Amino acid sequence: MNTIRAVRHVLAATAVWALAAVACTRDEAPPATDAAPYDEAAPVGAASEASIFALDLGLVDQDGDRLTLADLNGRVMVAAMVYTSCTSVCLRVTEEMKKIEQQLAGADRDVRYVLFSLDPGRDTPAAMRQFARAHHLDTSRWRLVAASEDGVRDLAAVLGVKYQQERNGEIAHSAMVFVIGGDGVVRHRQVGVGQNPSELVAAVRKATG
Repeated sequence: MNTIRAVRHVLAATAVWALAAVACTRDEAPPATDAAPYDEAAPVGAASEASIFALDLGLVDQDGDRLTLADLNGRVMVAAMVYTSCTSVCLRVTEEMKKIEQQLAGADRDVRYVLFSLDPGRDTPAAMRQFARAHHLDTSRWRLVAASEDGVRDLAAVLGVKYQQERNGEIAHSAMVFVIGGDGVVRHRQVGVGQNPSELVAAVRKATG
């Protein structure tokens, strides 16, 4: 855990929010570009080589069931960090994951789709269930989960997701979609939205092959 926390503090110290933030605001749409401003600064190396299952995180899902992060092991994940009250980039990230699900239809029995909350204070099981219903997510295949505030920071550090709470209650954050192996190691990272999902789909197929 000391290593994980050290990674977290290094990432926090090097973030330049004025240049890097992707604001999920009610009044401002995300930039109409293929990649978020975080793209070139996305952490690599140790943060992307560590298994997320090294984190001792307690989670709660959209049904109110409690689990640990390690309970998600053994299956490839297509995952992202979002929050349910976001009205811009989080929705685009979710739609891109749905497109991946459609492209893999019939060939993804060993794949689960996971949305990790960036806003555990507001993302209650009821809020996550409502988000799943509103966006037609099949919860036999999708899981929406929330950790503690400390857990969010630790997971974001391992995945290389930068985020910051804004004064208006919104959260500025990286827009990323991950392919995570059954061992918890990130196999592919798509940074930004509006991109051709072929590389990500290929990464899922390779990870499940």
